[in-house]
Amino acid sequence: MSILNNNKDPLNAGPEAGRVLLERFGLAANEFPLQVVIDAAANLLINAIRQSVPKRTAALAYYDELFGRCKTALAAHYDAVTGDRRNIFAHTQHVVMDLHKDPKGL
Repeated sequence: MSILNNNKDPLNAGPEAGRVLLERFGLAANEFPLQVVIDAAANLLINAIRQSVPKRTAALAYYDELFGRCKTALAAHYDAVTGDRRNIFAHTQHVVMDLHKDPKGL
């Protein structure tokens, strides 16, 4: 099962090629721990920006603009009053969390 499979999620919106690529990223990330997926996604963004924007100031401006849009999209998933996650999308997306490991081995 893909971790990204909700067609109504605005993060899946965009050109067909973008949706296909996002689906492939989701399939590749399936069954990896959440922090590994986040770190890998951040590395993809950093490397893509670094390779496509030749000047540091322009790269940082692009990064800030991109994450501003991401922050707006993320905020839409939370209630502005309570701060709780809003259930505006069906929970068909799954990210595998690390299992709890008791330090004492119990």
